[in-house]
Amino acid sequence: MASRCYHRAMTTLTIKLEPEQDAWLTRHARALKRSKGGIIRALIQQQQTRPQGSVGQALADLCGCVRGSKNLSTRSLKGYGRR
Repeated sequence: MASRCYHRAMTTLTIKLEPEQDAWLTRHARALKRSKGGIIRALIQQQQTRPQGSVGQALADLCGCVRGSKNLSTRSLKGYGRR
């Protein structure tokens, strides 16, 4: 009675996995006590809900982790472009 498990109509998808991928999925399914399909659906859901912002927004947590001049135009070009 699989129809009781799902509230909406579901589509079946068949995929081919490398043996290492299947082993990983099997281990995680056992560890989480979930089905392989449930893990795949959760991963797809994470990707769907991930914000689609700019690269700058994605790297915002890295701002300020590099030292140096904030204005790169003030940096000397000693040794660049000349021989």
